[in-house]
Parts: sequence; C-alpha cells; structure tokens
Amino acid sequence: MRRGLGTLKSLGLLGLGAVAVVLGGCGAKGETAVAEPTPGGQPWVVVTAGSATPSPQPSRAAARPSTSPAGFRPLPTTSPTPAPSSSSCAPSYPQALKVNSASVVTGTTSGTVTWWNPGGSNLVEYRLTAISQDLSAGEQRDIGWTVITPGDSCGFLSATVTGLEPKTPYVFSVDAVTTVRGRDGTRAATVARSRPISTN
Repeated sequence: MRRGLGTLKSLGLLGLGAVAVVLGGCGAKGETAVAEPTPGGQPWVVVTAGSATPSPQPSRAAARPSTSPAGFRPLPTTSPTPAPSSSSCAPSYPQALKVNSASVVTGTTSGTVTWWNPGGSNLVEYRLTAISQDLSAGEQRDIGWTVITPGDSCGFLSATVTGLEPKTPYVFSVDAVTTVRGRDGTRAATVARSRPISTN
C-alpha cells in the first residue's frame, strides 16, 4: 500500500488536498465465486387438461296429460234435495262434530256425501265439491260446487256429486255459507271433509 502511494506521489497524483484510496476485493484469500446450479427435472406444478362436468338435472316422472279435453267441467245446473236423517240437534256420535267426519259412498262416477248439519238461522247454504287426488299435467278438471239448501231443521244431510272419473281418488269437501251478525254479505268455511276415497 505504501509502495502504491509512493508511486502515485512520484507521478504527482497525490497532493496535500487529495487522497486516493484503492480498495481491493473483500473476499477471503483464495475464495472463488461459484454459480448456483439450476435445479433440473419436471416442474412441481402439474396442469392437466380436463372436461367440464355437466350440471345435474332434476329427475322427474313423465307427465301424464289430463283426460279432460276441455280442461274444466261446468258448474251443476241443479241442486240436490238434502235428506235430513235426524230430528235431534245433537249428533248421535261426537265424531260428527269434527271437520274430517264426512262419510262417502262412491259409485263409478259419483259420490254421496253425508255430514252433520247443526242448523241455525244464519246458515244460508252448503257447497259440496270433490277434489281429485290423481295428479295430471295441464289444466285440471274443476267440477264446481254442488249447492245444498239445508232448511230449518238440524240433522244429517246427504248430497251426491256427479260427473267424477272412474277409479280415481277424491277428497270430498263441504263448505257452510253463513251470514255474519252486524256485517254485510256472507262468509264460507269448510265444515266437513272426507279422507281420500276412490270411485268404483
């Protein structure tokens, strides 16, 4: 280092106001830089081409079209005559007071329904219908309401719904139409209903 400074001084490169510093390598004596080897082999991320999975489709049974070409039945033009079977205002069995107490005797295309009529001055009429339990696609047949005028006496009433499909389950339902004291108009509520029962 002194020899190098002397050489610089002899060449006039080192003055009182200037100092030159020469730095050498900082590594250890005899140490040689070695390049890092590049790793070989396959890349660790593997991408495989695939195919899209189709969306699941709901499974459903094949629809069976309605057997009614017109879709709906007309309302009945006549009302059957009710047949009271008791003069007492208390039913012969408590089950008659429950809504699921209507009994039905079916024919091939009809059903005769019997239910308890408690009477009352506010009772206007009964409306009887049969609701098919045989599901089918498209418009459903609506047999409409069969209207029954109860009269003044209480007791069991029977009425027949006609125009039904053979070998078809139905639920028969009876609505009572009554007036409401202090209000205009009427209201209807289901008072008797049968279990599903099939025609012959």
